[in-house]
Amino acid sequence: MGNTIKLIGLTIITLLFGASSLYSYNRDLDLVRYVSNTIKSVGWASSELETEVLKFDHALTSLAAETVEVEDVQLRFELLWSRIDTLLQGKENLPVREQPGVMPLLSDFVRQLEAWEERIYALRADDRAEILALRQELTPYRQQTREINVDNFAGEKVWQQLDVTQNLRLHSSLYLAGLLISGGLMLLMLVRENRRNRYMAYHDMLTGLPNRMFFYQLMTQALNRAQRDKGLLAVHMVDLNGFKAINDSLGHEVGDSLLREVSARLSDTIGAHGQVARLGGDEFVVIQRLQAREDARLMAEQLSQSLSREVQLPDGCLSPQACIGTSLYPEHGTTTTELLSHADTAMYYAKHSPKAMVKMFEAGMDEGRLRLQKLAVSLQAAIEQDQLALHYQPIFRLNSGVIESVEALLRWHSPEHGTVNPLEIIAVAEQHGLAHDLNEWVLSQACRQLCRWHQAGFDWLKVNVNISPTIFMDGELATTVRRVLQDTGLDASTLVLEITEDTSLWDTSGSIDTLQELRGLGIEIALDDFGTGYSSFSHLRQLPLNKLKIDKSFVADLATDPRAVSLVKTIISLAESLDMSVTAEGIETPEQQRTLQSLGCQLGQGYLLARPMPVDAMNDMLLQGKHLYIRRA
Repeated sequence: MGNTIKLIGLTIITLLFGASSLYSYNRDLDLVRYVSNTIKSVGWASSELETEVLKFDHALTSLAAETVEVEDVQLRFELLWSRIDTLLQGKENLPVREQPGVMPLLSDFVRQLEAWEERIYALRADDRAEILALRQELTPYRQQTREINVDNFAGEKVWQQLDVTQNLRLHSSLYLAGLLISGGLMLLMLVRENRRNRYMAYHDMLTGLPNRMFFYQLMTQALNRAQRDKGLLAVHMVDLNGFKAINDSLGHEVGDSLLREVSARLSDTIGAHGQVARLGGDEFVVIQRLQAREDARLMAEQLSQSLSREVQLPDGCLSPQACIGTSLYPEHGTTTTELLSHADTAMYYAKHSPKAMVKMFEAGMDEGRLRLQKLAVSLQAAIEQDQLALHYQPIFRLNSGVIESVEALLRWHSPEHGTVNPLEIIAVAEQHGLAHDLNEWVLSQACRQLCRWHQAGFDWLKVNVNISPTIFMDGELATTVRRVLQDTGLDASTLVLEITEDTSLWDTSGSIDTLQELRGLGIEIALDDFGTGYSSFSHLRQLPLNKLKIDKSFVADLATDPRAVSLVKTIISLAESLDMSVTAEGIETPEQQRTLQSLGCQLGQGYLLARPMPVDAMNDMLLQGKHLYIRRA
């Protein structure tokens, strides 16, 4: 009985050993096949890398031809980046990285993608120069990936690898035990790496939130569930205000910390009622499951309030502000594209609303946004074809009535859109990347006209030109002004640049450098709309200014509000102590003029003195000697 048991036990052990050996041998053959497939995958990986580069290049070309949307270019950009990240990770891609020239290429490519990221997400279909620049910068990488694909993964090297595989198969029986262990470890690593790569492909690495690709999957699932259950959904598009300025002034580490805090607050606020994704940059989107339509408005307000709380930083704190646009399923759309587009439109209106930070999509919004897009196209053509015009409003010396200067004011009568409000022109230019071209056009035209007046004998006359915040922040202002002065031959001392408080104080150290460079050219600098921004006395002392322009809102209350009189008197005294002259804007009544003169204000402009007028009317005024007279107080 005992021997039988031992025999049975030995048989079982033998069978198990035989089965183990046979299994190990089959696993060994599988490993050989795996290695063979790895050889193929090396060539496949290099081919896929080249394919992704070509698809990205094609997307840029198609964007320039307006056959695809900006989102398609961004998607191709993310897929290319994901492909390179995958090749840089894990042992399964080690053969690829070991190929000559691959690691330098991938490392350099990653650095280039990081440099491109902000430009890609700021890209617009009408910015052909930027698209061309990106394609030119992409060219060397396209050539290198092609060379690696052709030179390193074909020919003799592959045959050598196949010989190694054959030798492994012949000697595999000697390493069954080792293969079992290594195979198990390899499978474990593959599973882990695949999970990690999948996570990286579908999540934002900075915040851990679902990325754009994962968001579309989540939206598809949410829409299918809502359609099946006849439920409601809300899509909230969230965009931080002034995030670029935070990055530029406080550094990317602070910007990254802010993004992580924003993502945490959004996730905590939505909780179990939905999901949050980061589309890129400072854009987030929240998917909310609704019980009632009103829940969407309440959630949008809760999200806004949550984000507006102070964020504690090592060197202080920030109070972020965000604009939120909301669209509803099925009221505003039944597809991801429709809902996302309408939420983005609502967010656009919230961002440009003076009061509301939260907006629900409305039917007329698309038409309004479409009008602005058409307006931008027409504005670009108007700039290129000199279809804009400048009117000039005199600035008088209040004590003598002599014209000191004229302020150049933009006017545009479009054949398609009629007379367009100047504020709308500026807003469209800022939003669609035309601010630089528009500012240079205004500056050039104003300087040329002033040269004509000087040639006509009015050589004492100056011209005031308002400067766009965009050109000021880009650091191109001094270069642009220098070029215009050279082109027109205008004496720099007769040019006055008007800069708003918000413009000059966005980056105080950079502002000082820019303004000092302009002052070095001989140009005068006026701080426009003084009193409506965030200037402090220390800022005024640091900035190299010549003039302050008191905002018309203070002038309007002079006759009725003693506090306004005191405030204007204080501004004039402050300017005198800093050796600056003062210009009062918006003088519309004799009482306002008399009060300003009694307070010692040197310069003034407004409808009481002279309205903005076209060049011909300004010529007549100068020729008739009306610069010698204004209504005396």
